[in-house]
Amino acid sequence: MTEKTDREIIFEVLNGNRDFFCFLVKKYERPIFNYIFRMVRSKPDAEDLAQDTFVKAFSALNKYDDSYEFSTWIYRIALNVCRDYFRKKKIFFFSLSAPIGDEEESELEDFIPQDSFHNPDDVLLNQELRSNLEKAISELPIKFREVIVLRHLEGLSYDEISTVTGLPVGTVKTYLHRARKKLQDELGEFLE
Repeated sequence: MTEKTDREIIFEVLNGNRDFFCFLVKKYERPIFNYIFRMVRSKPDAEDLAQDTFVKAFSALNKYDDSYEFSTWIYRIALNVCRDYFRKKKIFFFSLSAPIGDEEESELEDFIPQDSFHNPDDVLLNQELRSNLEKAISELPIKFREVIVLRHLEGLSYDEISTVTGLPVGTVKTYLHRARKKLQDELGEFLE
């Protein structure tokens, strides 16, 4: 039997074969959990929120618009679950007053030199940088953390991030630019 596409699985679920939803859960549980964990930084909360994401997805499956990828749709649900979590925790969004300018494309990986694995001192320094990078990401304003995690840790395109977050592509790019700048400022001593 060939592997079914997400759309075929959804068709089966909507036609009464509810057990097929397990295939979607199995395929997306790890990426969704990882995304949520990177947002909330608490394993127990991330587990609960991931479960909530799949319950909401199952409940709303009849509203799924198959002109979008299921992965984009499930990330959108996970994002909204995280936003609800932050609202309940009374964690507020704020913006930086940094000017909006042209964004030079840079990848988060640029923060960590790829050739720094030659000697034990470099390996140790790289581990320290990764640890500080994770901490710096967790301290970003939520709207910046959302786009950084979706772009650099989950690998979504600008258009996919726009669909998931409901933000225009230009705003996604601006938030990414500001988030990268903030990370560079925060990690400056490690990047010299």
